[in-house]
Amino acid sequence: MGKFSVTFFVLLITVCFFKATVYAESAPVPEPQAKEIAVEEKGAADLNVPESESQEPLNVELEVNFINDPLQPYNRSIFVFNDKMYYYFMKPVSNGYKTVVHEKARLSIRNFLSNIRMPVRFVNCVLQGKIEGASTELARFVINSIFGLGGFFDPASSSELNLKKYNEDFGQTLAKYGIGAGPYIEWPIIGPSNVRDTVGYVGDIALNPISLLSFFAGPITSFGVNAVDYTNEVSIDKGDTYESITKPAIDPYIALQDAYTQNRIKNIKE
Repeated sequence: MGKFSVTFFVLLITVCFFKATVYAESAPVPEPQAKEIAVEEKGAADLNVPESESQEPLNVELEVNFINDPLQPYNRSIFVFNDKMYYYFMKPVSNGYKTVVHEKARLSIRNFLSNIRMPVRFVNCVLQGKIEGASTELARFVINSIFGLGGFFDPASSSELNLKKYNEDFGQTLAKYGIGAGPYIEWPIIGPSNVRDTVGYVGDIALNPISLLSFFAGPITSFGVNAVDYTNEVSIDKGDTYESITKPAIDPYIALQDAYTQNRIKNIKE
């Protein structure tokens, strides 16, 4: 349970910093309320999609237009903390890491860690009834482990084989079974989520082989691997996704919340 222990450890640290970061929230915080998102100007009748036209659960369709955010004051405070952590710690560390580690090496590290996490994607493909996805994930793992030097290279994605990765997780699986998103939650360090995806996150931890490091090498080692993983991902993100979402926004918190929710809906529907 490596990631769970790390997350719990991070939560404890965050409590210590919480009072020091809340004061940065200078803007008044709205009263807790559910936020309606108008993707298009549609009437309520437009949501009544016949079963033959859509196989997605109705609650997933509703999530496109509705975000339940009763914890908004708490969430905004954690957003401020996470935002400062990104700009004053994570980004500088990532930039230093990028300077020292060549891009090809960083891509190989990403490939290796992604290959290790195959069981998460494989099991969730099976649970969602995506047999093609499950078989593809298994084939990718075998090919990349043998011909990709343990997964550091990704020959399965080459133009010759063209075996795409299925990024399925337990949060998506719960949605496929009709479980609603529940209230929106901003977690320290982890970032935006909701009740369903938080439960799914814990479920994915149990399937992640990296979690075994906590049992065999201790939680510090597991924390180190996850820290490298996150730093590596931020260093590869040439588009600076987080900044492109929050910087132009009048309300960065709402912008990130909307982007996260829309992205999750897209992933669930795929």
